[in-house]
Amino acid sequence: MTEEGSLRLDGVSVLRRGLTLFSELSLVLPPGRTLAVTGASGAGKTTLLRTIAGLSEPDAGSVQRPAGRLAQVFQEPRLLPWYSAQRNVELVMAEADPALRCVKATGWLERVGLAEAAHLRPARLSGGMRQRVAIARALATEPALLLVDEPFSALDKPLARALREDLVALLAQEKVATVWVTHDEEEADAVSHQRLHLDGPPGTWQLTTAH
Repeated sequence: MTEEGSLRLDGVSVLRRGLTLFSELSLVLPPGRTLAVTGASGAGKTTLLRTIAGLSEPDAGSVQRPAGRLAQVFQEPRLLPWYSAQRNVELVMAEADPALRCVKATGWLERVGLAEAAHLRPARLSGGMRQRVAIARALATEPALLLVDEPFSALDKPLARALREDLVALLAQEKVATVWVTHDEEEADAVSHQRLHLDGPPGTWQLTTAH
């Protein structure tokens, strides 16, 4: 029986241009756990994220997402440049009360270390600060499932490591099921409870428990 709030893939297969990216992929990811997905370019990592998100249908098998909202953190922060950091976070919230949205957005920016930069627009923020806003925005939706696609690959190593540690700590507190795509083996080891390595065509893969 699948734990409530888990992500479940049952026998999922995806083909592209006549090639099998992954075949009969099955796994269960409970809330509060992180699955790190690795593999060479073209192996199907981003395609797997799109399939999990429901943006692309599998050729076989099924995806059962946890009930609730889905959020994503990308390599590019994708902030609206004409809004402040605070407003970028507020925009995703479901609460109708503007005062409540403001309070919650302020709280999330505090949690990612940006309380004093809440009024600044993205152009006045560093790359690391913009990514922190993107993290705050994603988690402010109170997601049941978070998809993370190489969010720190464009940053220098020390900053990437610091942001990664912060995000892992937040995920542990929020009990979110997280699928985290990365090319970085060190990062995969650091963030994951389970690891999925995609070999690409002909569709083989390896799933292991990390820790």
